[in-house]
Amino acid sequence: MGGSAWRAVAAVAVLAVSGPAWAQATGPMVRPETLKRVSAHVQVIPDESRPLVANIGIIVGSKAVLVVDTGLGPENGAIVYAAAVKAAPGRKVYLVATHAHPEHDLGAQAFPAGTKLIRSADQTADAGNDVALAKVFAGMNARNAELLKDAAPRPADISFSGSYVLDLGGVTARLEALGPAHTAGDIIVWVAADKVLFSGDLAMKAQPSVVSQKATPATWRKTLAREASFEPKLVVPSHGPVGDAGFIAGYQAYLDEVAERTAKAKAAGQTLEAATASVGEAMTARYPDKGRLAGAVRMAYAPGASGAK
Repeated sequence: MGGSAWRAVAAVAVLAVSGPAWAQATGPMVRPETLKRVSAHVQVIPDESRPLVANIGIIVGSKAVLVVDTGLGPENGAIVYAAAVKAAPGRKVYLVATHAHPEHDLGAQAFPAGTKLIRSADQTADAGNDVALAKVFAGMNARNAELLKDAAPRPADISFSGSYVLDLGGVTARLEALGPAHTAGDIIVWVAADKVLFSGDLAMKAQPSVVSQKATPATWRKTLAREASFEPKLVVPSHGPVGDAGFIAGYQAYLDEVAERTAKAKAAGQTLEAATASVGEAMTARYPDKGRLAGAVRMAYAPGASGAK
């Protein structure tokens, strides 16, 4: 993992140790008792905006259920699997991670062998992020270390490139491999019957987090354009509150502004450090996460990155 990615990891680490005292005491646990139905076929266990917890999706059909994300480590994975079985008793279980980060992916080994794990080829190649981040998270405190003990990426049972349509019985889930953007192996899930989009970290309330060193403003714009093309009524992000297509539009506007301001700073001869400072001065009042803003500037400043649209 290169310097840019490690700086992104450090920013995640700072976020992970913040939050309510009760959350730190209990650790980053999925809370299945908070599960709610958000549409005819989709249920969500919300993360309640807690650090190192992901929104968990459960898409229920008459024949099978698709689980979106696993929680941090096997203990959480077992909780998520039990919630899926309760929501869809007797049905075949499929599993997908929105990307290869520990709170999304490293609970997969707790799912029984009969569960079919679906990955894109890009996500499989990106699995090293799980391992690197798991070491960082485990080093934060004893509870994280306990949750991540012996956790490892689970190999795919089904691999795809581009898109994969899964028939769950009465409802289909369309998986698409997009990116590079947040990571090199981002996957979104589209439930057309309910007009619900699982957007991963590609569109959320929080500012974009740039982890992949392969991402450019152009590649992220492409993912957002694809998400917008579905015209979702409901967007379930990896983290934070459930929202609508405004998340997508917000990310588009943010990345466009960062790219335009960074391109102008670079053309004026500013170094990366100076460009980060000048863009930050113009945008921090509206986008207060300075670490994520600096990551977006680095992405836009990189050789070959495009500027304004």
